[in-house]
Amino acid sequence: MPMRLPPATLAAVLLFTAPASADWRFERRATWEVERPGGGAERSDRREVVWLGDGKVRVDDRVSRESWIVRADQKAIRRIDHAAGTWCEWSFEEGAAARAVVAADVRTALGRVAGSDDEAGLRRFLDAFAPPDVETTLREAGAGPKTAGRETRNWALASKTEVIAEARIADSMSGLDRLAAALGAAGLIPARQAEAWAKAKGMAVAATWTLVFPDAVVREEFEVTKAEEAEAPADTYEVPEAYRRVAPPTLLPGSAAREAPRGGYDGDRPTDDSEGKEEDLTGEEAGKDD
Repeated sequence: MPMRLPPATLAAVLLFTAPASADWRFERRATWEVERPGGGAERSDRREVVWLGDGKVRVDDRVSRESWIVRADQKAIRRIDHAAGTWCEWSFEEGAAARAVVAADVRTALGRVAGSDDEAGLRRFLDAFAPPDVETTLREAGAGPKTAGRETRNWALASKTEVIAEARIADSMSGLDRLAAALGAAGLIPARQAEAWAKAKGMAVAATWTLVFPDAVVREEFEVTKAEEAEAPADTYEVPEAYRRVAPPTLLPGSAAREAPRGGYDGDRPTDDSEGKEEDLTGEEAGKDD
């Protein structure tokens, strides 16, 4: 009988058995819809520079002046706030534990808000925050529009019952397998979704999908405007040395969900730090745009 790996290890196997490849640099227009329990979704437009290496992803947003770094080789997710000169980190293990606590609290809250206007919103959040890791497949949906100067094909990632995500993939590029493996290893997408994406040839130059961070659900839509293979500067995937480390944000401190009164949810409401003028990051803050 052939050996079958547990789903939780699939992304890691895909990541660390892939051959080394050149880094890619992308410029993207993106929209994030960020949702936390107890508050409505916050929508923001982003102007991003993305670096993709082997087991390493960095996303710099010029609008919010925020960066995200995923280091599968170090099993860590880092968020950088360039305006404040601070950064925080979740290990992959800490991120998984945080998600489990939040999911349990939201399930408890659902019992208290049953039949109220809050119930549908909490269920929607929970379905996105703790999705079942079901088997998924990629389905081709015909030719797509030219994007970032590349010919594309439309693809859908689907379970047996629904379409989970959609993308335009350029066969003339590479890197989707590495991106999917890194996101899957970090727990930002379920392992079987990562496995399905990693089977695709090329790179997603536009997509609509859901990322699950330890403290929020992010429904992301992006389109690449420029793409090139380039050698990333040595410190691209590092935090600037002068920045101060702070504790990562948490959801529902003090188990607010368990304290919520019947008929109403009393979780923390998110704050909007996405406003501000579009600004180029420079120097050590840049994510090395050039």
